[in-house]
Amino acid sequence: MPLIETGYRHWGGRAKGIWYRRAVIAQTSLRASLASAWIKRLVAFSWISSLLMVSALFVVGQLIVPDSIVFALLDNLDPRLRALTGGVANWLESNPDIAVHTAYNYLFYIYSTTLSGVCFVAIAVAIPHLITLDLQSRAILVYSSKALTRFDYFLGKLMAIVSLLALLWLGPLLASWFVGNALAPSLKYFLYSRYVLLNVLCHAGAGMLILGVLALGVSATSKKEKGATATWVSIWLLGVGIATLPLKRWLDHCSIGYNLDQLGVYFFNVQADLGPAAAAIRPLQRFIDGISGRRGDGPMLLQDPHMTGVCVALGILLVSAITILICRVKPE
Repeated sequence: MPLIETGYRHWGGRAKGIWYRRAVIAQTSLRASLASAWIKRLVAFSWISSLLMVSALFVVGQLIVPDSIVFALLDNLDPRLRALTGGVANWLESNPDIAVHTAYNYLFYIYSTTLSGVCFVAIAVAIPHLITLDLQSRAILVYSSKALTRFDYFLGKLMAIVSLLALLWLGPLLASWFVGNALAPSLKYFLYSRYVLLNVLCHAGAGMLILGVLALGVSATSKKEKGATATWVSIWLLGVGIATLPLKRWLDHCSIGYNLDQLGVYFFNVQADLGPAAAAIRPLQRFIDGISGRRGDGPMLLQDPHMTGVCVALGILLVSAITILICRVKPE
């Protein structure tokens, strides 16, 4: 027993590892982002839209059932439109496995690319809560005193923004796929659409990681909330403007949204699915030829993806974002 009682007692609690500290960083940023009213509205919009997606999948499933209410409604359509929908219905009924994959793949491509646009808006709102406010308050000094490296700090922040994007993007997609198949006429729909689920995971997963790193880099460019938000919105709108104007094709890769859409074209590969469907359904082939003729090369989903330009453009953006993080976020 010591001569002088210091009050020291050996700590008897349970030690928590490095992942707990990383999770605390992620949880703090995620909670601050979800406290925004606009983020709550965007989350509600994403999940409400999943109900519309489930409804569309339900209609696809009912087209394979000859006595369903969908067939009764088709009889009241315009004759030209009835020819198209009737051909689609007959093809769905005779080729359920290929038809379900084709219909699901097309619908989930449209839905996934739409939700990626929602993520751009959400990042604009949440971006100050990533690194901007920490630079403003010099919180990196506090994190450094807690046995955390810059890598741990970056990883925690990346977990926060990816979790937010998963709530807005991946979550509604997975819920729509599961509920849509659960309401289908047969459980075989889970088997028919298994590759569509893989496409969803690849597109949304790659998109969330890319947007997460880019959001961290932009968030580290300024110590002011409005400055970081303005930078993100400027980069986003500038890219949209360049991709919209009739400029040289390689300039389209300056748009982050365009590159993500190209990834969607690559992973879902809707063009390969529509070929056999159009060969079996003549009105669908005429429709595809019509939109291709009016719009030159046709819509993006009917074109071959330009993956070389996508990889180069995204590689430059990601390297720039990481360089900004390393230079800006460090103990003083």
